[in-house]
Amino acid sequence: MPGIVGIVDPGGAPDELRDLLDRMCSVVTHQPWYQVHTYVQAPVAAGRVGLGIINPQPQPASNEDGSVLVWMDGEIYGFQRQALTHQLQEAGHIVKGEGDAELVAHAYEDLGESCVRELDGTFAVAIYDSRSGKLVVAVDREASRPVFFHAGKDRFLFACEMKAVLEDDRIPRQVDERGVIELFTFRHALADHTLIKDVRFLPAGYLAVYQDGRASVRPYWSPTVVADRPPLAYETYVDELVAALRQALERQMYDERPIGEFLSGGLDSRTLAALAPSHDGLFHTFSRGPEDCWDVRFGAMVAQRVGSQHHFLKLDPDFLLRYGRQGVWVTDGLMTVNDIYMLGIIDQVKPHVDVVFLGNGRCDGILAGFDLDRTILQAATLEEATEAWVGYRNVCMPEAIQARVLSESFYQRTRGVALDGLRQMLDQYDSDTYYGLFEAFCIQCRWPRAAGWGAFLSRTQVETRSPYSDNEFCDLVCRVPARWRSSRQMQLAVIKRARPDLARVPWDFTGLPASLCSPKVILMSRAYFRARREIESLTRGLVPAVSAQRRADYPLWYRTVLRSWLEDILLDERALARGYYDGDGVRQLIEEHMSGSRDRSIQFGLLLTFELWNRLFIDREGIQG
Repeated sequence: MPGIVGIVDPGGAPDELRDLLDRMCSVVTHQPWYQVHTYVQAPVAAGRVGLGIINPQPQPASNEDGSVLVWMDGEIYGFQRQALTHQLQEAGHIVKGEGDAELVAHAYEDLGESCVRELDGTFAVAIYDSRSGKLVVAVDREASRPVFFHAGKDRFLFACEMKAVLEDDRIPRQVDERGVIELFTFRHALADHTLIKDVRFLPAGYLAVYQDGRASVRPYWSPTVVADRPPLAYETYVDELVAALRQALERQMYDERPIGEFLSGGLDSRTLAALAPSHDGLFHTFSRGPEDCWDVRFGAMVAQRVGSQHHFLKLDPDFLLRYGRQGVWVTDGLMTVNDIYMLGIIDQVKPHVDVVFLGNGRCDGILAGFDLDRTILQAATLEEATEAWVGYRNVCMPEAIQARVLSESFYQRTRGVALDGLRQMLDQYDSDTYYGLFEAFCIQCRWPRAAGWGAFLSRTQVETRSPYSDNEFCDLVCRVPARWRSSRQMQLAVIKRARPDLARVPWDFTGLPASLCSPKVILMSRAYFRARREIESLTRGLVPAVSAQRRADYPLWYRTVLRSWLEDILLDERALARGYYDGDGVRQLIEEHMSGSRDRSIQFGLLLTFELWNRLFIDREGIQG
């Protein structure tokens, strides 16, 4: 994904800085048409690789005397851009209109590094103050535009992709086993962890400061999930959420370019479609998957009702054979290959639109009450809440499976590490309830690092915006009492209020019209799906589970078109010789899946990802293999 890259190296010669910067930019230039702007003036070398869609002006931008330089990927949303421009001009600044990065430069003059706290948008920004020799790097409250960094004794490197930082050959490629076991356990790494020890990830709402050879990393924002006391009336919350989401959409639809949205069978994307302002034929919608999946079928129904120009993006069962290695390369191994399907269809979106709205974001999961299982809500202690949360579909490779498929030595070195990391993260949040701690963790870590990669992969071709990450909307959602957000009831109430006809379209969570989905109906439908999966397991696939709703039918695909690919990678001598996997355990896992007795597709995705990552980043194979 394009973005910002840079080095501060007081001892670096200009030619060496230029050479390293060029290599860093080159490795994140995934398309020949990307814009590349670079700057070298020792001790700084930095650049921005961009799509040329949003803020295409050459960078760095600067203040009036050039003492503050700014590189920025992303944007400040239009409503704030106008207000900030006026505020800066009132304060005496000369604003030349050279893009959002220029506004950040002037805001830094007035507020210092705290200026990023006031920004509402999607951004990664690097600010170099030549007067003090200080570098400030910050990401937005969702880390929607990732930044990886290396803080060495004599230099600091940052980039939008980890592989760009590793272009500095002085950084050892030592595997961070903590990051690996977190990826296996939760489908994402925690805190600032990556798969390389000496390269860190800048968490959502954080900034890093490098000055006089010392680096510090700290949050400038942290989520707080505390319900209103006393609460407002239920209907008042529904009205305010509809208004806040409509406002978020309007704030992000301020230009005249055609825009698009991915429509699934869920409620989040259709709610955006329901609230979108008049679009005069410039609104395109896209549904992806096999033709008979619920995302495609239900998405088309929504598109017909809102009058968008709708497009079907077919996802073939063998797409991983073509895009698996590329997906691991682009995402630095931090996203399971099972989730990289966006790479297989995004080139079909580019001819129609430059900007796509996403139906997920920082707080769509909070609105839907994804983590509000009854046992979590009723937990009497934090440890009880932790056990409930871990048991509520939040562990992708349970310890019992880890003990079988991981080598004895690797398993013993990492046993319990991931859960210890989770507990440490929970300690940093503020809430008056145990479930509020977990929701804060999801807002700042789980969803940005597990669900944010769809936007990441989209931005290899188009820009993205997410109304569900609007600051005011998120603050409001976090105040709604949990009892009204659990069982998806508030999410259902919002779509019923915003557009009743769209609530009558079937919902992929139940297969029934959303308007009929009371808590009891949801409970019964989910029990039915679980029973069908159990019957499939007991009959070894003779009686299949309900599978039409699957966007990507990995349980079937790994048994058929992907089987040889799966076995060739996981049972290869190189994979087993690394010391991470137990050969017999992996074979048993494959046999269980192929027999139909168990679905191991989630674990396959994680194991495949790490082995492919080793080949690309440790063995340094080419992306084509």
